[in-house]
Amino acid sequence: MHTVLVGVSSGIAAFKVISLVKSLKKRGYNVIVIMTEHAKKMISEKEFEKASGNKVVSELFPKGFDYKRVLKERKVKHISLADMASVIIVVPATANIIAKIANGVADDILTTTILASKAELLVCPSMNVNMWNNKRTQENISKLRNKGIFFFGPEKGKLACGYDGEGRLADINKIEDEIVKLVEKRNELKGKKIIVTAGGTEEEIDKVRVITNRSSGKMGIRIAEECVKRGAKVTLIRSRTDIEPTVSLDDIKVRSAKEMYGEIKKRINKNGIMIHAAAVSDFRVKNKIESKIRSDKGITLELIPNIKIIDKIKKMKKDVFLVGFKAEYNVSEKELKRKSVYIINKAGADMVVANDVGKNNVFGSDYNEILIVDNKGKAKKINRAEKRIIAERIVDEIVKRV
Repeated sequence: MHTVLVGVSSGIAAFKVISLVKSLKKRGYNVIVIMTEHAKKMISEKEFEKASGNKVVSELFPKGFDYKRVLKERKVKHISLADMASVIIVVPATANIIAKIANGVADDILTTTILASKAELLVCPSMNVNMWNNKRTQENISKLRNKGIFFFGPEKGKLACGYDGEGRLADINKIEDEIVKLVEKRNELKGKKIIVTAGGTEEEIDKVRVITNRSSGKMGIRIAEECVKRGAKVTLIRSRTDIEPTVSLDDIKVRSAKEMYGEIKKRINKNGIMIHAAAVSDFRVKNKIESKIRSDKGITLELIPNIKIIDKIKKMKKDVFLVGFKAEYNVSEKELKRKSVYIINKAGADMVVANDVGKNNVFGSDYNEILIVDNKGKAKKINRAEKRIIAERIVDEIVKRV
C-alpha cells in the first residue's frame, strides 16, 4: 500500500484539502496528514482524522516525549514518517513553508519530515498575489524546482483576501491527478533520456526583424514536464515560448532552425527518444541584411525553404524513437491522418501527433485537440482538453511503445 503524506500549512484554502484526503483514501492509499501549528488554528485536526482514518501528526515533541525511550527503541517519528512515504504533498503551501523548505529550515514536524525523506515532494502554493510575485518567493520556488521539487499551481482567480490574480490553490481534482501520477507512474520512463523541442523558431530578416510563427510552445513544454514527472531525464531545446517549464530539466534556448538543429546534433546520440514538438519556421530569408533595413520604403523579401529537422533525426540516430508533430489548417480527419502517415514514411517517425490549427484555435491557447498516428497506421483521437491533459495522453502512448 502506498503511503501519501499530506502536509497542511496555514493557507485559508486548507479546508479544501479534506475532500482531497477522502478521495486519496478511497483510492486505497494510506493517507497521513501532517499539520503545522498555525494550520491547527484554522481547521480542526478531527476533520482530517475522520477523512484519513489516521491520527493527525502535528507535534515534533508530543506530550510525554521521553528521550530514553527513543534511544531504546531507536524510533523517531519524523524519520519513520519520512521512510514510509511514497510521496509528500504540501497543500496548501504558504510562502512561509516554501521559504523554509527552500532554505533547509526544519523547525517543526512537517519540515523535519520533508528534510529527512527521499520521497518525491509536490508543493501546491496558495497565497496572496503579491506574496506569490514577490522576488524572494520566486527565488525560493526557482531554487526548489532546480533541485527536482515538483510544483503544481497556483491558478488565477478571486482570492480569499479580496485580490484578483495568481495565487489561488489549484483545483483539488487536478492536484489528485498529479499525486497519482507521482505515486503510480513515477518509474514509467525511469532511465530514459529524452529530447523535447518546443516553441516557434525565428529567422532573421535583418539585425532587428525576424519572421516567425504563432506557436506558444505550451504543448512542447507540457510534454517535457510530463516526461520528467514519469522519471525521464529530459533535455528541452526551445525557441521562443510563452511559458517557462515548471520542473527541473536541461533547458537549452535557441532562436533559429539552424541553431535548434545544431543543438539536437550535439545530443541525439545520448538520447533514446526524440519528441519534436517545435514549430520550426518553414522558410528563411535568402539574403538577410547585416544591418537595419530602412523603414521609409517598401522592400521585397525572397524566402527559401528551411531545413526540415524531422527528416534528419533518423539519419543521425537510426534507433531513436521519434515523435513528430503536424499542424494543418481546416482539413478533414482523414486528410490529417494521411498527412501524418506521409511524415511517418518520409522521416521514419514512430509516431506523429497531428492537429488542425484552423478549427481549434490552438495558438496561444491552453487547450488542444489531436490525432495520434503510429507507424502501423493506427490513429487515436484525443478530444479537446487542456494541453496538460493532452500531454499526459501523448506520453501514455509513448510509454506503451518504448
